[in-house]
Amino acid sequence: MVNVNLLASLAETPGPSGFENRVRELIAEKLAEMDYSAAVDRVGNLYVTLGRGRPVLVVAAHMDEVGLLVKHIEDSGFLRVAALGGLTPSTLQGCEVTVMGERGDLPGIVGATPPHVKEGASRELTVDDLYIDIGAASRDEVYHKGAAVGSPVAFSTRLRDWGEFVAGKAFDDRVGCYTLLEALKEAEEPEKGTVVVAFTVQEEVGLRGASALAHSLEPDFAVAVEGTIANDTPGTPADRVVTRVGLGPALRVMDRTILASQSLLNHVKQLAAKAGVPYQLQISPYSGTDAGGFLHSGAATTAISVPVRYIHAPVSLVKKSDLDSTVLLVRELLNNPWPR
Repeated sequence: MVNVNLLASLAETPGPSGFENRVRELIAEKLAEMDYSAAVDRVGNLYVTLGRGRPVLVVAAHMDEVGLLVKHIEDSGFLRVAALGGLTPSTLQGCEVTVMGERGDLPGIVGATPPHVKEGASRELTVDDLYIDIGAASRDEVYHKGAAVGSPVAFSTRLRDWGEFVAGKAFDDRVGCYTLLEALKEAEEPEKGTVVVAFTVQEEVGLRGASALAHSLEPDFAVAVEGTIANDTPGTPADRVVTRVGLGPALRVMDRTILASQSLLNHVKQLAAKAGVPYQLQISPYSGTDAGGFLHSGAATTAISVPVRYIHAPVSLVKKSDLDSTVLLVRELLNNPWPR
């Protein structure tokens, strides 16, 4: 059964790319409660190590979420922003956000230039059209409140339990972080080799944390644990559906950063069959995961993903059964890490 309180604490904690500190502190606290000793590298990745020696498997979820960064403050007190990760500006207008100010968090609302008064032929919103209203009437008042150029901005959506589903923000990739924490509760030391369970930074802006970790650990195998696109929604042709909710975790065959290792993918399929976990195969040519960062170091890679509707939006939707199945499969992988 999904631990809704744990998922809520992970999802509601603000942590845009490059500003994962609060999420890392929360995860470190949960790991300590399970008597795991965690390490933090120079870029901010957090990880625990089981076993020693070769081969090395890294199972990783990223801590960061898509968000915004204050880039300019208007004389009138509005905040202009840049994107941290892939966002669709048209979904953001009117959403509530948290500006992580120097003296504490500030509530804000995203506004946008009305399309009918935009200059030029295009009326499609861009990030440059967006601004954040924190109720300040001047630049000086913004500074007094504690916001500044460089302040990160996160969605402020609260998690809601819908029964079979949960709705909330940052499911890419706090569902992955949740999965690893739950799987670690019953993890065992491998009989040979090393299993590293990692929580990475800056995935949404270029797989940067995973790339740094790959360079230092030089893993033989790597599996990204992700929240991924579920577009089983009206208007999507059947051949364009990436994953569907309710069919279990998605095992990645390829994306724009990897072609999965067939031996590793087949190993995960066998573990799923052994545990009675339903799964679906994912071909996702327009997206990527931390697996791509580990591939660059020569690791055999794939990804295990939880289908998430409305990913990268202020509120997303995940089915509890998919999350439970993903925890079970990742737990099997931690305890049976090596492909034959």
